[in-house]
Amino acid sequence: MASILGGDKIDSATDGIEAMNLIHRHDYDIVLSDYNLGRAKDGQQVLEEARFTNRLPATSLFIVITGENAMDMVMGALEYDPDGYITKPYTLNMLKERLIRIITVKEKLRPANEAIDAKDYNLAIKLCLQVLKENKRLRLPASRMLGQLLLKQKNFEQALNIYSQLVIDRSVSWAKLGQAICIYKLGDPEKALEILNSTLVDHPLYVQCYDWIAKILLSLGRSEEAQTALEKAIAISPKAVLRQMELGRIAYQNGDLVVAENAFKNAIRLGRYSCHKSVKNYLQFARSAQVLLKNPGDRTTQNKASEILRAMDELKQDYPVDNDSLFFASMLESKTHTNMDNVKEARRCLSDAELVYARLENPEIEYQLQIVEAYIDTEQSVKAQQMIDALKTISLSAEQSSKLNDLDHALNGEALRRHSSQLNDEGVDHFQQGNLEAAIDAFDQATQYEFATTSAMLNSIQAKIAFMEKVKPNKDMLKECRALLIRIGEIDKNDERFARYARLRKTYDRLGRAIAK
Repeated sequence: MASILGGDKIDSATDGIEAMNLIHRHDYDIVLSDYNLGRAKDGQQVLEEARFTNRLPATSLFIVITGENAMDMVMGALEYDPDGYITKPYTLNMLKERLIRIITVKEKLRPANEAIDAKDYNLAIKLCLQVLKENKRLRLPASRMLGQLLLKQKNFEQALNIYSQLVIDRSVSWAKLGQAICIYKLGDPEKALEILNSTLVDHPLYVQCYDWIAKILLSLGRSEEAQTALEKAIAISPKAVLRQMELGRIAYQNGDLVVAENAFKNAIRLGRYSCHKSVKNYLQFARSAQVLLKNPGDRTTQNKASEILRAMDELKQDYPVDNDSLFFASMLESKTHTNMDNVKEARRCLSDAELVYARLENPEIEYQLQIVEAYIDTEQSVKAQQMIDALKTISLSAEQSSKLNDLDHALNGEALRRHSSQLNDEGVDHFQQGNLEAAIDAFDQATQYEFATTSAMLNSIQAKIAFMEKVKPNKDMLKECRALLIRIGEIDKNDERFARYARLRKTYDRLGRAIAK
């Protein structure tokens, strides 16, 4: 069709990657891109990268052609401001008429666009003003270009005047957005929010309004509301990588790791063939997802752990010479295995991190603090203590010193936890041999620590009850059992320890009634 319509130099590409290779090598007057280009880059990502890398001159046209009518696809393509949008099926005459309309407007604005390509923005502004004065029919495209140029020059007062005059005459969504941006930049964020919200009443799918609402709310310290605004934008147009990244960042900052995990996961998926692909997305996804690894025996948790490990493996393959990223990836693999109670694999991954750490030039103190934490998590107390002692000899910031002290306390606590676990094991051995008094003594020592496990406290109660049933009920011993039951609290009925807990509780109540008599 392009040939029939007079195109004499036409290149074709079979997918988005080939298309971008051509766009990087040539300057095209027109790019006609299907939206659906297979499994790699789609038409939206081609347009996004062409804009991002400045390989699409202002004088050229980018027209998206697609049969897709799903909202997220349509909105996603329109977000990057194509010059036109044509839905299939279409005829030669339909294409011809559409191109004539688009090219006619573009040609009348060519001098201004040529000035933009030459980065002579003052000339471009002057030419836009001339078009506005001489051709009223081009008021909308010329005003839009002029407003964007004035914003770029940070001439917010003149830009506000352009947008405001347009809004008075007709309800144009992009003009209202521009008006709000100018008002915000001139120091009135609340008024800007008011305009953006009113714009969304008339144009509820205008996602850029949500982006600016989020940006303004963040500047006002209202990060939770900013997160909500971005979530609404993503519900409308979920394929924008940068928006997913920003939502992840804000949600992570807000402590909403579930939302952050999903946003960074989407950023990874959407970014694989995007110019916005980033190692940060992989690392932040793995950090956020740790909160979901609460029950190692649960199938959903196991699947999430596998997802994290696959992401880290993909990071290592895609960034093989980035030692900082390789270090963090191995550390996060270790953390994942730790949360899944797989200490052996956690130690192996930590060993990989140590090897990468040795290759780093001037690594930051935070790297060593992370290694110390991982040593504690993987029960390598000697190594942890050695690194803590070494860090105590160098100058640290107040924040780093506080973190080191916390780790020092955690190391001592880990030693006490292991000691408690050993005492519990001794108590179990005595109990199995029928030596109840020795078992009670060992369990008493194991449960004296505030972090004693529920199993250790149940063992202590069971040993005491067995002793009282063998000898006779003892008021002091029953009080000790009651204190342990209070510490345990309620156990969920789905917990595998519930049956044992219920049985011991029933026996405790029976012995208590016997004492009362």
